[in-house]
Amino acid sequence: DTRVGQNVDFDRLTIEIELYIRKDKEDTASFFAKDIARKLREFHNEERRDVLFLSSGGSAFDVLDGIDEKVISPYLTIGVLDERFDPSNKTSNYAQLRKTAFYKRAVARGCRLIDTSTKNGQTEEVLADFYETELRSWRALHPKGIIMATMGVAPDGHTAGIMPFPEDPERFHALFDDGKHWVVPYDATGKNPDPRRVTTTLTFLRQIDIVGVFMVDAKKGPIFRELIAGDNYADLPGCIIKTLPRGAVYVSADLVRAAGYAAPGKYS
Repeated sequence: DTRVGQNVDFDRLTIEIELYIRKDKEDTASFFAKDIARKLREFHNEERRDVLFLSSGGSAFDVLDGIDEKVISPYLTIGVLDERFDPSNKTSNYAQLRKTAFYKRAVARGCRLIDTSTKNGQTEEVLADFYETELRSWRALHPKGIIMATMGVAPDGHTAGIMPFPEDPERFHALFDDGKHWVVPYDATGKNPDPRRVTTTLTFLRQIDIVGVFMVDAKKGPIFRELIAGDNYADLPGCIIKTLPRGAVYVSADLVRAAGYAAPGKYS
């Protein structure tokens, strides 16, 4: 693999995270899937630890079907990292997860599932309470377990359903960084085409033991550059990835070039 290790220096800007640069979107997704499977195998076979695996939506779903089905078994509890409240469930991230081969393998192999699709008569607040209870219950039942998540960062800098609030940093921190809530419902009208959100918070993201960030679109090049330099969460929520305790960022060469950096010439 083409790996740039920790303390990566781009134009004298240093980030404390592992960075893997691959040839293109397909190569990045394939490499990421293999790395997820490798880590899951280690957690289960060597460390004997249960795993809560949470997937972000969007392009990260492309990775899931590439995960070796041999690592999928009842030690896994599976859910999504952020949710879209939708009574029709046409835009629900969990509903999209259901369509993947990964999900079908998880059901067949006896994995536990945290279903965050919108139920009849449910409100955003009820769904948020349900999801937070599920996350906290898993942590209480598996104090030595691993919380593992995939994340993406959108061109506007949002991650895990956490939208930027540059116009109101106080509201941003009250919603997502109060040190208490792991899941919050909120209205993202004007910020996203799917405004009714039920999402994990920065407070919860800091509970994650290992994270993989998947970024492959050249149009995300400018935001990737900003992520490296930025530290204002209200302006750029994706900055949180630089402070999480363990993990890596998986990017495509076209994204790196679009960010203004030199990409490797060869890929093993």
